[in-house]
Amino acid sequence: MNVSKLEEKEVLIIDDSPAVGILLKEFLNKLGFKKIHSCQNGITGIETFKEIIKSGTVPLVFLDYNLPDMYALSVMTQLLSIRPDVKVIIETARERTEESIKDLIAQGAYQYLAKPIRLEKIKETIETLKNEEMELATVDTLDSVVNLMSNTTQISLLRLSQYLNKTDEEILPIIKQLVSNKKITKINTIKEIACPKCNHIRVAQMFHCPKCKGADFKQEKIIEHYKCGNVSTESSYNEDKCPKCHQLIKVFGVDYRMQDNFYACNECKEIFSEISINYLCLKCNDKFTLEHAKLLSSQGYSWLR
Repeated sequence: MNVSKLEEKEVLIIDDSPAVGILLKEFLNKLGFKKIHSCQNGITGIETFKEIIKSGTVPLVFLDYNLPDMYALSVMTQLLSIRPDVKVIIETARERTEESIKDLIAQGAYQYLAKPIRLEKIKETIETLKNEEMELATVDTLDSVVNLMSNTTQISLLRLSQYLNKTDEEILPIIKQLVSNKKITKINTIKEIACPKCNHIRVAQMFHCPKCKGADFKQEKIIEHYKCGNVSTESSYNEDKCPKCHQLIKVFGVDYRMQDNFYACNECKEIFSEISINYLCLKCNDKFTLEHAKLLSSQGYSWLR
């Protein structure tokens, strides 16, 4: 049996659990993948990804949601900024319906893999990737339109045209046919963020520290010690001792208070509650802010379930 193009790809596993890394590697070996790299944190994962890219290939990436040093979305957007066509599969015990997971999928994650990982789900994901590669090589425009539209709740004419690299004139006859066959229906006009340089609407959000602009940050809980006024991350309170006055913090609400939903930058050590956001065009790699983005409108359509 010949090895498919997909199985010739290198695989990059970014997961801090050695057990999960071994499980994935051994099963992917059985599926025919030979070149598999494993990393246990985001920084090493990004550097390894760069080295693989230099060798002339784009790896398939398995990315753990909970990494010890970086937010998964930060890792993924950096990978996408290097190669917009990389397929990133998120591994997490969180529910697919959670907002943080929805954000990852919306910003470019290819697939969601629930933990504890089931081998049949890995196989199913790989089979889906194989099928997509074969479809891309053989399907015509009609099949491509149907595939895109049937896998989303709504889509714009502009997005269809750009994703399929077709003109509106090439797409509209197919749209009319699908409307006539009651496969799709018109909805309201859809307005989308577009690159100010090339007008492409396939863009990803880039999250970074508002002080140093670095992407190496993680979510943290913040503790304020009432006695000495120290405010720092929960991880800085070693054995419940304040890093400033070295006194034990004992009673919540009396000795200290804790706040969720903060972020700590690993580069400049800044603590912040709101992430700065830029956008990356996945076509031309131009980076821009929301203020400089274009807003393009086109007719929207919805697939009739």
